[in-house]
Amino acid sequence: MKLKGLILTLGMLAGAANASLLTDTSGLGLDVTALGASTVGGVVVDLLGTNGSHVVSQLAASELFVGFFNTGTPDAYQGNPGTIGVQSGFTSSVLDSLGGGLAGASFRFTLHDGDTASGNFDYNANFLLVNGVEFGNWSNINAEQTDGNGNVTGAQSGGGFRDNILDTGWFTSTDSGLLASLYSSLQSTNELLFQLRDDSNEYDNHFDFTRGLDQSMIDVGQGPITQPGGQVPEPAPLTVIALGMALLGLLRSRKA
Repeated sequence: MKLKGLILTLGMLAGAANASLLTDTSGLGLDVTALGASTVGGVVVDLLGTNGSHVVSQLAASELFVGFFNTGTPDAYQGNPGTIGVQSGFTSSVLDSLGGGLAGASFRFTLHDGDTASGNFDYNANFLLVNGVEFGNWSNINAEQTDGNGNVTGAQSGGGFRDNILDTGWFTSTDSGLLASLYSSLQSTNELLFQLRDDSNEYDNHFDFTRGLDQSMIDVGQGPITQPGGQVPEPAPLTVIALGMALLGLLRSRKA
């Protein structure tokens, strides 16, 4: 009975979080919230080293660009490509923890009114650049609709950040050539420069990476944190629930 009560308690606590598995879990399969990232908001980084280690960081939403890319702030971020934000802290010791190279990289963005889903005016027109390396088309990214705290409130986009919706999605690559260029740039600059290139009307969309977020999410940020290869973070809430259900089933079968 004690075991059953513990399982039920864990399940209720996990369920209360209402976290989205898509927003919590990078394209490389890591639950970034176990390393301090929030469920939504800001720019979250998951770098996978050739030795199996992960480096996770989060650039706070409050440090990102706001406005049209020809008039917004900070002024230095204006242009095409326009700068979304800059994550620093990738020192030589952090890069060394990746084993001398990258096996994968995944970047999460939360954006209200992105206008890159099918039928929107920036469909197939916006591209993510990371340290000058093209990392993907915003219209190809499956995004999750949530409220400002990360609770799922609608269907996934299937591709793109939608009009007048708070969406969160991951750009992910395991392409060796792209990752080699990215790692080399990190060695030179010790930072990640996130930019958006618009191949249509350059200044037709207003970007505000804080809009729609709960105030508690806007300033969440952290420098790079390393998880050595072979270590596993604490289970995500849905994993805890699944484990609890399996153990309950085992208890019932024993009673039968």
